[in-house]
Amino acid sequence: MAEEATMKKNLFAYAKDMEYVVHKTQGRHSTLIVTEEDMGSKGFIVGCHTMDPGGGAPEHVHEKEQEAMFFYEGSGIATIDGVEYEIRPESVMLAPPKIKHSIRNTGNGPLKFVFVYCPPLPEHISREEYFKRAKDKI
Repeated sequence: MAEEATMKKNLFAYAKDMEYVVHKTQGRHSTLIVTEEDMGSKGFIVGCHTMDPGGGAPEHVHEKEQEAMFFYEGSGIATIDGVEYEIRPESVMLAPPKIKHSIRNTGNGPLKFVFVYCPPLPEHISREEYFKRAKDKI
């Protein structure tokens, strides 16, 4: 019975309770929530991100990974393969592998979104490992 309770506990989490927040360059704050090591996910991860006003993720590509983002608060501009899109609440962005993409917060408040990587990046092994390895990345 105790094993069953532990299993169920690992299948649910609150973002606000996450111990590891990665403070990246350009006013970005990223937290992994669902990982294989922490919650048992296979082949994908889920996290949340807050971007300060004026902040941004510079143009970059992922070689093998696709990244999806669901924006739920704030406003900004997403650029995918050279095309700009307006970010507003309840918009979704997909960055396929090998496609250049960037995001910038053009609003007066934080830009908040949920992100999913499939497959996970190498540093997405666990919440703790992401905290250790992603601090020095873009």
